[in-house]
Parts: sequence; structure tokens; C-alpha cells
Amino acid sequence: MTVRSTFFGLEIGRLGLQAHQKQLEVTSHNMANASTPGYSRQRGEMTTTQPFTYPAFNRVQTAGQVGTGVEVTAVMRVRDELIDDQIHRETTISGYWESRMTMLDEMELIVNEPSDSNIRTAIDNFWVALQNVADDPTSIPSRSVLRQNTLTMTEIIRQDYQRMDALRSVANERIKEQVNHINTIAGKIALLNDQISKVTVMNDHANDLMDRRDLLIEELSGIVQTSKTTDQFNRVNISIYGIALVQDITANEIVMEPNHSDDGMVQLKWARLGKDVELLGGSLKGLMEIRDRDIPEFLDKLNVFSETLITKVNELHKSGYGLDETTNLNFFSGTNAEDIDLAEAIKDVDNGLNRIAASGSLLGLPGNNDIIKGICEIKHDRVLSNGRATMGEFIGALVGDLGEKGSAAKLKFDGQTKLISSLDERRESVCGVSLDEEMTNMVKFQHGYNAAARIISTMDAMLDVIVNRLKVI
Repeated sequence: MTVRSTFFGLEIGRLGLQAHQKQLEVTSHNMANASTPGYSRQRGEMTTTQPFTYPAFNRVQTAGQVGTGVEVTAVMRVRDELIDDQIHRETTISGYWESRMTMLDEMELIVNEPSDSNIRTAIDNFWVALQNVADDPTSIPSRSVLRQNTLTMTEIIRQDYQRMDALRSVANERIKEQVNHINTIAGKIALLNDQISKVTVMNDHANDLMDRRDLLIEELSGIVQTSKTTDQFNRVNISIYGIALVQDITANEIVMEPNHSDDGMVQLKWARLGKDVELLGGSLKGLMEIRDRDIPEFLDKLNVFSETLITKVNELHKSGYGLDETTNLNFFSGTNAEDIDLAEAIKDVDNGLNRIAASGSLLGLPGNNDIIKGICEIKHDRVLSNGRATMGEFIGALVGDLGEKGSAAKLKFDGQTKLISSLDERRESVCGVSLDEEMTNMVKFQHGYNAAARIISTMDAMLDVIVNRLKVI
């Protein structure tokens, strides 16, 4: 038969002291980490201990089961996984639009729109100068302005091309940095998986370790779109387009290899599988699109414009005559936007201005303007976009499209920022630390601790009567 001990009440008091001390420690931890990024509020789970006695045939005859005290069975973190998953999804979208917005802003800075010193203004000035020469083919000042405007236009075209090409290399370097960061984060998550699983096997809760891991996963979600699963040991498995980045306690590295175009750009491969890394979202996807689509598209169209301008103007100019009766001279040198320039014969300081061909024959010199008028008409010819656009419309559409892309990216990013801010507020309302609430808990647990201490003190006084004051007669 089980009989209650004389020290039964002392044990209850001891358990009360330990439980409330543990709760005060949890509260202190919460307050200390109120400003720690990624920290989740923790809560001690208090439950009653096994009551006395357990039903049996030989149990002691009492009025009923007697409580034996309290204990903190677990320290849990307060976290809403559904909100976390939603924030991860929206962070992926935000990262994609942020990287596009940043790179498109840099592209717009290169084309320098709107301003008085940009490619569209330079081209317009070129056509105006051509028309002035056509109005008076013998005017040396007009020819001088044409030469200078042409030099300015070709220099801006070359600079825009070179700067865009350099920006593509910048995007490539940023891609390398982000891939290295992904590998670093994956390695840290794998290490935390190992530590968390060991704690879980011991039937404990690795709250702080899981907070650190969740913060890393959120950071990773901004770089690349991932999917996530959790096993029975609380290990998180992360995959990119179905291929594991983190599997249990192992991180699968992404490597960078030169692409097939031999232009210094890298392509992403899985180190162990040798397969291409497929990306669906995140800032890395945005950078890849800028590097492999938007900038090459801009460069290709700038080349098309320059090649057409060079070909059309040179074709007419070679058939004309300058004031010094020279003929068969190109007006432009080069073949595309990368090397377009004014021909050396026209650049010549002494005779270049006289070599600008305005006349269609020697008979009409010096006032004939047939050739220069024909060159001016090129401005109005629909020779680009399969005969649908003039040169002015083509270059305007090229610059305008860039501006529209930048505006759209900024609008999308601003929307995502507001959405994530709203979701973050919801998450903070669940897992964030409220100092006012923690102060209230601290006072409550302090009173509980004092009460348990008073119980022990009272029980001690009662036992003192039995032990020291009762005398055997």
C-alpha cells in the first residue's frame, strides 16, 4: 500500500519553485531577445504532475486523488508556419522584382533619359544638321555643325553600347556573388539540421536553432524560389525545381561554369549531377533575365539601328560628290554600334568638310543637294521592324520600352514591399515579443515563485513542531 510521506507538501513547494523559476528564465530570454531579428517568442508549458494515488486495489484510502504539484514539461516557440510560408513566397517575388528594378534603373542611367545629352537627342540633332546642309550645301558652318553632331552621336552610341556591355558583366558578377551566398546559406542550414535533429531525438525543442534556420530560409527565399519539407526529426529539406539543395544534413553545391558563347558569362550547374540549375523566381532569376535577355536585346536593337544607319547613309553618300569633287567616300566607318564613327576622310581637318557629298553629279556643283536630300529622307523611311518603323520611331521605342520595364518593376516591387510588411506585422503579432506582456508574466511568475517559497516555509514550520517540539511521554 502506498502511503503519503510526511514531506509531501515540501515536494509540492519545491516543484512550484522550480516551475516558476523556469518560467522566469523563459520570460527573461524573451525580453533579452525582443529586438533580435528572426526570434520567436517562447512559452513554457506548465502541467500538473501525476496525482496521488494511481487507481489500484491496494491504494491508500483517501478522499480522492491529491495533486502532487506542477512542472514545466516543455519550452515551445510560438510560430505560425502558414504565415512563414506565405512570407517566403512573397519574398521570392519581391527579390525577383527588386533585382530587375535595380538593374533596369542602371540601364536607364546609361541611356540618360530624360535629358539633353542622350542618344535620342543626339540622333535628332544629327538629322537637323543634315537638313541644314541640304538647305545650303555650300555653307561651311552648316557642314561643320553636321560633322560635330555626327561625332557626338556616334560617340554616344558607342558609349551606350560599351556601358551596356559592361553592365552585363556587372550582372554576371552579381550572379556569382548570389550563387556563392546560396551555397553558404545551404551549408549553414545543413549544419543546423544536424544540430536540431540531435536535440529532437532527445525529445527536446531546439527553439533558438530553429529560429536561426528560419531566418536563413527566409533570406534564401529572396534569392531563389525553393520548396520546403520537414521530416520527423525536424530537419528541413530544401529543393530548387525538384532538385535538393539541402537534404537532411547535406548541402548540394551549385557550381558556375563558363557558358558556350565564350563571352565570360557563367551558367549554373549542380555539382553532383552536372545538370543545369532551373530557376523559377527570386533575385537570382531577375539577374539572369537581365543578363541573358534584356541587355542582349537592347544591344542587338542598337546594333540593328546602327547597321541600318551606316548602310543607308553610306550607300547614298558614296554615289555623291563633295565640294572638292571627291566621290565614292563613306560617311560612316564601322559596322555596328560597337565601332560606329565618322569616316576618317570626313574627319580630316583640312578637307573633310568639303568631302561631305551633297551633289548627285559634278554638273550641279556647288549648289546641288540631291544626295544630301536623299540622306535626309532616310529619317522618314520605314526601314526597321520589318518596314513598320522609321529610325526615330525605332530608337524611341527602344528607349521607351526600357523605361516601361523599369516603371513596371518598381510598381511590382513597391506592391510586394507593402504586402510583405503587412504579413510581417501579422507574424509579429503572433511570434513577436511584447515587452508589456512579458513584464506582466514576470510579475505573475514572481508571485508564483514567492508563494511556493512561502509554502515551503510554512511546511518547514509545521515539520519543526513534529520533529523538535513533540516529546515522547
